[in-house]
Amino acid sequence: MSGQDLFERVLGSMHAAAIGEARWPATASLIGEVTRTKGSALTFGEGDGPANAELFFLRLCHGRERRTDLEQRYLSDYWMRDESIPRIVRMPEGRLVPTGDLFTDREKRISPAYNEAWRDARMQNGLNVSLRGPGGTRIVWNLADSLAPGGWEADQVETIQRLLPHLLQFVRVRMALADAATLTSSLTGLLDNSRLSIIQLDRQGRIVEANDQAGSILRQGEGLSDEGGRLSARTPGEDDVLQGLLASALPPLGVQASGGSIVIERPDARTRLVVHITPVPEGERDFRTQHVAALVLVVDPEGRPRIDAELVAEALNLTASESRLAAMMAVGRNVRDIAAATGRTEGTIRWHLKRIFRKQGISRQADLVQRVLSLEGFPRSRRS
Repeated sequence: MSGQDLFERVLGSMHAAAIGEARWPATASLIGEVTRTKGSALTFGEGDGPANAELFFLRLCHGRERRTDLEQRYLSDYWMRDESIPRIVRMPEGRLVPTGDLFTDREKRISPAYNEAWRDARMQNGLNVSLRGPGGTRIVWNLADSLAPGGWEADQVETIQRLLPHLLQFVRVRMALADAATLTSSLTGLLDNSRLSIIQLDRQGRIVEANDQAGSILRQGEGLSDEGGRLSARTPGEDDVLQGLLASALPPLGVQASGGSIVIERPDARTRLVVHITPVPEGERDFRTQHVAALVLVVDPEGRPRIDAELVAEALNLTASESRLAAMMAVGRNVRDIAAATGRTEGTIRWHLKRIFRKQGISRQADLVQRVLSLEGFPRSRRS
């Protein structure tokens, strides 16, 4: 198999993993083949250091194996004292930085993180890159040591750089699905989601199906419209970009598809639509969606659900203060935003979160958000 063929297989696997995250280890294995590395770790989250960071995604893979043991050990034993973290945060966006440059000579001799965690991950001689993700998040990609006999070669570096925009698109799609609590939905199930506008396209770019939220946007012409069964943008300039992205996602047979994103202006609105376009590999289709070749995810900042804090308190057995915090988190506010809005410290907000987690028997903010959003549309009972 040629290098270009393998690169195209990586892109196809990334698109599959964007829709079904369980495929990420297989994608990571292909990345290892095309970059000739011993493995990789992908992390995205928010915060500027270990003390206030929140991780949304962490996957460390060697070959096709996800190393959850190394992930958990790193977070429990090394995360808070890894000297490289603040330096990774400050890395210039998109620049490949050798692991050795993230530690001083003295730290290389005495640092447990460098001498144990990075060694066990096979990354002491790896490359690292940081990218800005959606919503102020940060993406960090750690490439394990090179398999090339003489160390890193120019073609390996070039391949990694070619993969960066596709990696960013993978994260964009995953976060859009996560924010709408649809990570485990099938292609058909996505249409039932009430928090994300979904449009399904066939290979010719024709609209196969759109859920109610997307249909409303198209009917009202809020930046996007349905022109003769095809998706178009309101302004000529934006439409040119949109059609280019659609052509890349729906190329002729034999050409590798690729995803992309665009921000669309809306008339008389203070916010813009964020549109993510991702190809649907054939392996992700079933008999009900066999004609769907691409997904269009439309994120409307004004379309967030309104959460009834009193209902949250009643249904989840939370205090009034805890329910307000949970409701704010469910509509997309992070710890920093909630602290600023309530006049409390971030530490206090995190303390309340831990209390909520204990009450609910959960350990992740994503689980709390999913529970709160599941209450959307339910009437609150009347108490005498």
